[in-house]
Amino acid sequence: MMPKPGAKITALGCYVPPRVVTNYDLAQLVDTTHEWIVERTGIHERHWVEKGTPTSELAVKAVEDLLRQRQIEADEIELIIVATVTPDMFFPSTACVVQNKIRATRAWGFDISAACSSFLYALTTGAQFIESGKHKKCWSSAPTS
Repeated sequence: MMPKPGAKITALGCYVPPRVVTNYDLAQLVDTTHEWIVERTGIHERHWVEKGTPTSELAVKAVEDLLRQRQIEADEIELIIVATVTPDMFFPSTACVVQNKIRATRAWGFDISAACSSFLYALTTGAQFIESGKHKKCWSSAPTS
């Protein structure tokens, strides 16, 4: 009996938009304070995407970072799972848009929409495709816009 292949995270591609919005900035827009936000959430600042930027653009930048780190080509990716509640559109899936933009010619993909737990579902699903022996390289993402 052959051993079952194990899944592991071999690289983490990241991207955050350059625009930083602080709690002080938010306090000028809504009735809140820096202290109130930090006390309840621990958040001091966040990165905001520019209006009109599709989710796929965030995902593409993250996967390009991943490809640089792993020193592999996009056509080595076999499966793309995008976890988001803000897809570019409902059809085609954002994963397929990413697949086309990065030219991952051997990949197929789909989106998972489960709010905050989407990334965990995407990671688990990707791991199951690896462990089943169906795929060797899977990319899961959780961009939000």
